[in-house]
Amino acid sequence: MLASVLLMAMAGVAPLDADPPVSTASLAPAPAAQDVDPAQRGVIPYTPEFFAAAQPSTALDMITRLPGFSLEQGDSARGFAGTAGNVLINGERPTTKNESLDDMLRRIAAPTVERIDLIRGGAPGIDMQGRTVMANIVLKRTVQVQKVLNVQTYVYPDGLFGPIVELEGSRREGDYALEGSLKATQDRTDNTYDGGVRLRSDSKGAPTAKDALKGYDTIYNYVLRGAVQRPTLGGKARVNAKLEYFGYDRDVTATRVFPAPGREVTGEKLHSWTGEFGGRFDRALSARSDLQLVVLQNLNREIYGSTFEDPRLFVDYKARTDTGETILRSELRHRRSDSLSFEAGLEGAYNVLDGDTRYFENSVAIPLPAAQVKVEELRGELSGKAIWRASPKLNLEAGARLEVSKISQSGDTDLSKKFFYPKPRLLATWSPTTTDQLRVRIEREVGQLDFGDFVSSAGTETGTVDAGNPDLVPERKWVLETAWEKRFWGGGALVLLWRHAEIQDVVDVIPINKVFEAPGNIGDGTSDFYQVNLTLPTDKLGVSGGQLKMRASWAQSEVTDPVTFGKRRISAQTPFTCNVSFTRDMPGGKWSWGVTTICPNEQRYYRVGEVRTFTFEQWVEGFFEWRPRKDLTIRTELANWASRHKTRTRVMYAGGRGTGVVTQVEQRELPFEPYLFIKVRKSFG
Repeated sequence: MLASVLLMAMAGVAPLDADPPVSTASLAPAPAAQDVDPAQRGVIPYTPEFFAAAQPSTALDMITRLPGFSLEQGDSARGFAGTAGNVLINGERPTTKNESLDDMLRRIAAPTVERIDLIRGGAPGIDMQGRTVMANIVLKRTVQVQKVLNVQTYVYPDGLFGPIVELEGSRREGDYALEGSLKATQDRTDNTYDGGVRLRSDSKGAPTAKDALKGYDTIYNYVLRGAVQRPTLGGKARVNAKLEYFGYDRDVTATRVFPAPGREVTGEKLHSWTGEFGGRFDRALSARSDLQLVVLQNLNREIYGSTFEDPRLFVDYKARTDTGETILRSELRHRRSDSLSFEAGLEGAYNVLDGDTRYFENSVAIPLPAAQVKVEELRGELSGKAIWRASPKLNLEAGARLEVSKISQSGDTDLSKKFFYPKPRLLATWSPTTTDQLRVRIEREVGQLDFGDFVSSAGTETGTVDAGNPDLVPERKWVLETAWEKRFWGGGALVLLWRHAEIQDVVDVIPINKVFEAPGNIGDGTSDFYQVNLTLPTDKLGVSGGQLKMRASWAQSEVTDPVTFGKRRISAQTPFTCNVSFTRDMPGGKWSWGVTTICPNEQRYYRVGEVRTFTFEQWVEGFFEWRPRKDLTIRTELANWASRHKTRTRVMYAGGRGTGVVTQVEQRELPFEPYLFIKVRKSFG
């Protein structure tokens, strides 16, 4: 089936109609802007005319220009419900967990898009996946044949090319669809550098050692995808499959320049094979009721190895990890009236991780706790919610998910645990005017245990070992979130957001076995998150075809440290981030250009015997895009103009951080040079 598809490949804002939607995917084309007040439905439809000046090639090009919207990929948690990103396709979430939204949207040609609905606060018949804002891409139901060849390459200062070749083919007509793609990548990451420096100092700041660092890495990625959709048994069935290989090879050489000559070599290798199968069946049971069934199967094998070598020590670490996930889900939706709808869901899942780790020093095996472990989880979830359009200005959504699970471990550790967590949710959306909206969400969120935390792991470059911890429990939190949105100038939007969380059993790092440290629960904490999101069209400022997007986020948190017993920030939280981009579509529709910058930021991790801080300098990139014909797009990007450096600082303590006695400070600074990206996209037929 995939082969046949690949062979085939080679041969202004308008509101919705006044009728209440069953699903935004099934609505007729949007009428003129003056027909309906968009605030009545909480949905703003953007037709192709809104994006016409940009002449977008793909749905991703369109999504990035949505006012007040930022693409979110979702997370990799186990299960299907609540893990999706913030984009739907024809009102539905794609039945995949191993593919990014970026890649999916790049494969949807812009001419096949009828419109994009921006759903704020919820809409009848739409599963918001626990989010307050979603974008729904509605595809045309007429015959759409897409045949595309993407040829891309990264060009680096040392002359190396990182080629990417992708072949896509699809045919859609109504409920029929046939899709396939093949992608091959060979590239490098920012772990390739020359001119890195590692400086070690004593507690008084006096240098004790200095090393010159040089790193080289290569990644390999090959992906084959396919999907078939057709009317079946009075409904619509879709199946999709994916096969992927990912490989990674890295070497780092540290040459001692002070106090005496020396040499250290660190190496890493990774081989990962992934297979995924997904299926979905949708059927209308009546004029107001719909049934959806989902099945998803994921399998993965990962082989990892790392080494460290200097004149006195050779460290060899090996890990093999097999994971699998099987999901069955059913969902029933019923529209009681134009303003009231109900949804109920039942999901069952089986997850498994089989891990085997080995650690050697000078060919002598060092026993690790929980080195050979099999972790299995049986999980069930019952969910329900009601969506009520109380008035044209007020929308209420109330629901809950009841999760029960059993996690068992065998191997080096034999243990079984059962968990039950109710997760209620309430969302209120108030639109006092056609341009203003206030959203308030109260929800209990429950994290998932990372199966990898049950198995020991080691970092040969840092010389640290993390033991597995069988006594972990999930992190839980009550979340209060409020957002105010202001629409202006047709394509402008300002969104202010605040989110507060009361957290139970924060997961961080704790001492274990008086020898090792491991992920563990460190008690309760709090977290606050603030964000400003601005989309500013510049036509009224005298710059035609321009769009300025700015997003700034601040975060703060507090938890009691398990080592020092003092208050501190939760590990891995970024205090401040910002992203600013400007894009201009030139008159005539053939040229576009833009520039993006990401502010400096840092993350800090608290271990038992040290504190690690990662600092990232400013990032700047820009692009030019030329569309000489409708079927041809040529894009050039120059990234990392400022030659951003990233720095890791390790402050190490004698006998743990609780002593307050610093023994060594290590600072490693790695450069990353600017690079060029060239992409040619050619569509056929």
